[in-house]
Parts: sequence; C-alpha cells; structure tokens
Amino acid sequence: MLKATFHLKTFGCQMNVYDSSRIVELLNSFGMKEVVDEANADVIVLNTCYIREKASAKIFSELGRLYKLYDVAGKRQPVFAVLGCVAKAEGENIFRRAPYVSIVLSSQKYHLLPELIANAIHDVELVSKEKEEERKAKKEIKKKYKLSHTMNTELSGLEKFDCLPQSTKSDKVAFVQVQEGCDNFCTYCVVPNTRGREVSRSEESILAEIDNLQRLGAVEVNLLGQNVDCYNGIGEDGKPSSLAHLIKNVAKFDNIKRIRYTTSYPSKFSDEMIELHRVEPKLMPLVYLPIQAGSNEVLHKMNRKYTREQYLEIIQKLKDANPNIQISSDFIVGFPNETEEDFEKTLDIVRRVKFIQCYAFKYSPRPNTVAAKMEGQIDNKVKADRLRRLQSELRKSQDEFNKSCVGRVMSVLFSDVSKTNPKYIIGKNEYLQPVIVPADASIIGTICDVEIESASYANLRGKLV
Repeated sequence: MLKATFHLKTFGCQMNVYDSSRIVELLNSFGMKEVVDEANADVIVLNTCYIREKASAKIFSELGRLYKLYDVAGKRQPVFAVLGCVAKAEGENIFRRAPYVSIVLSSQKYHLLPELIANAIHDVELVSKEKEEERKAKKEIKKKYKLSHTMNTELSGLEKFDCLPQSTKSDKVAFVQVQEGCDNFCTYCVVPNTRGREVSRSEESILAEIDNLQRLGAVEVNLLGQNVDCYNGIGEDGKPSSLAHLIKNVAKFDNIKRIRYTTSYPSKFSDEMIELHRVEPKLMPLVYLPIQAGSNEVLHKMNRKYTREQYLEIIQKLKDANPNIQISSDFIVGFPNETEEDFEKTLDIVRRVKFIQCYAFKYSPRPNTVAAKMEGQIDNKVKADRLRRLQSELRKSQDEFNKSCVGRVMSVLFSDVSKTNPKYIIGKNEYLQPVIVPADASIIGTICDVEIESASYANLRGKLV
C-alpha cells in the first residue's frame, strides 16, 4: 500500500476528465489519498491535453510553478508525474526540460502509475542528501524513469481497463469510455499520435462498468470515444457490435434513465443510429456531430471524409426520424488556404442547421501534422475576425432555440445548488441546457418536469410542475 497523498490536475477534454476519475480510483485503491492543496501533496499528477495551441508550453509553465512552490516553501520535493497526450507527444523532452519530473505516461498506460509512484517515492527521497548524492540520485531517476514513456509499447489501450479497480462511488451523471483512438488522420489533428489507433472495449466490460455505476446511483450515462460511432467492440455473441447495439443494451438497465454519446464522426454515423433516435426514449435528443467547416474544399484539405451535402443529409434524416433532435458541433476557422468564399459556406451551414451549442476555434498548427506544413497559412487577424463573425452567428442560433423553449415543459436532471442563491437549484435538460428553478436541495439527483418561464443566452429558468 502507498501511504502517500496526491494532487491531480486535469487539462482538456471529457476523455481526460474520465481518465482522471479512474486514476483517482486507482490510486485510492493503493492507499493513496487525494488532497486539494497542491502544496501538501507527496505526488503531483498532471493529466494533460495536446489539442489546443501552446498546450506543451502551458504544461511546462505549470510544472515550473509547482516546482517553485515547493522550492520556495523549503519542503521535500514531491514526485511529479505527467500523463496523457502531452506526455505521449513530448516524451523524453519532458525529462530534459523538467528534470525533476519522475514519471511520464501516455493515456494508454496510466494503470502502471501506482508501481512507478512507489519506485519514484523511494528514489526522490535520495535527493534530500548531500549535493553529490543529489546529483547522482537525479541522474539515476532520469535514467530509470525516462523509460516510463516507452515501456510496454505493445499496449493497445484496452489492457488498462482490466487493471482498473471497480468504482466505489458514482455521480448521477456517469461517463464511460467505450472507444479510444482515431484512424481518420485529419490533417490538423494529433489524436492518432497521442491517443493511438482505434480500439473498442468489449460490450461485457462496458456493461459491467455501467451496471456497477447504476447500482451506485447513476441515472444518466455518457458513452465516450474519440470516434464513438466507430465503436465495434465484441458483443455477447462473440461478434463485432455497434454503438447502436451497445446503447440498446445500456437502455435495459432500469436505473439508467438517460443515455448520451460523445463524439461522433459524420461519415460513420449509421442509419441504425438514426433509427435508434426514433425508437429509444432514453436516448437524449442532442446529437454532437462535428462538421469543422462548411466548404467541401476545406473539408478535403482537412481529410474529413464527407461533404457538406452528406452532412446535411444526415441532419435531415435525424430530424425526420425525431423532430425533437437538435445538433451541436465543432468548427475550425482560418484553416490553411481558407478563402472568404469558403468561410461564407461555413456561415451558410450554421444558418441552415441552426446549431444550439457549438465549439468554435481559430486554426492553430499542431506539431507533426500535415496542415502545419501547408502553404497558405492564414493571418491571425483574419482568423480572429472570422471567429468573431462565426460566434456571432452561432449565438443567434442558440438564442433563438433558448427562446423557443419558453412555455415548454422539459425534463431536467438536477445536480447543484445555485452558488449565488441557495434557494435555487440547477440542472440540465435533454439538450444539456442549464435550467434554474426555485426549490430545495432535496430534488438534487432527481429528474423533474419543469415549465420554462424565461430564457437567456446562458440558461433557462422555470418552475417545477
């Protein structure tokens, strides 16, 4: 058992949030205790993301800040562990730039963390001795743990799930990873290099995890994957399954009242999934389907394997199957060689689909990607202007939908007391919109019908019915 404390900080996407929750459970199972105060931790764990611009710089800055915190306080140096996508992308460079880091692990290998921490705690204790011994100890630590990034390279990303402990607690909304990695190789994206190629867990493994979570109180489950609609894990019959088949089995759990899935890839979105949105009431009517750009020329350069026409056809099929369906998406503006005409086609898609939630970003070159080497890089001022115009159009769509909710009765899963007024409780409706009602805390964790009385860009307000 590891009688030590740890502080974990998470960067990036929902996949990382899920990974961090499992890491906490893993370390707890080895006797370690999580602490909020980073200055009192024996182990500092950073679970990192490499998607956004300057991601590595932010991690190195955070490492420097934390190291200085201990150095100024005169405390014994903790074990520093860097996990996730920056760990995979930067590898040994982390040891070179931050020699006080003991452990570097990709997201596929975090189940190895307890053993590495046990060894690192022993080695870091050597650093408290004389200067020469300190130098030798640090050298030995770097030599020993720079292998942590490359060890067990044959791991597919699934082995870790067999090593993780069963959850002992669950929020009302549970996240479950079903698929990891990506085979699409979009020209702007680092995921195939940081998360690896596509792999899917078996249905048996996923359903066992969800069964445990629903026994612990989960009423909503969100199935996670880099390309979740590419899920093809082995089913109970020993044959490859599909996301739709998996969702049908998840829906059989009585305590699970809501099902979501994130993130989908348009050309992989099947007619089977569209039909499921027509017939399965537990499947929420918000579909997160990133398009990235509205121009076929830009989509081709991005190596997105669909056209705007195909994307619009999927949206129409979804809304024909279930008129309550609403769409969320992602956009990148200012991709290399994007013209004003290309950008106008993106705005046209926004006006046609009327997305109710979206993430929009300026294109930023990522190391070791095809797009970073393309000619025709767009000036940052142009990207900033296009992002502003896109966000303005997206906000119009969101405002319009929010206002259309006034007078409707919506189903809300309540989760928190309002931070500004404890007489109000906050929850999320079918479309993940924040809904605020006057009520007491007894409704937290329950799903209630709410009549929507007013709407703003940020939230809806209503009363229980």
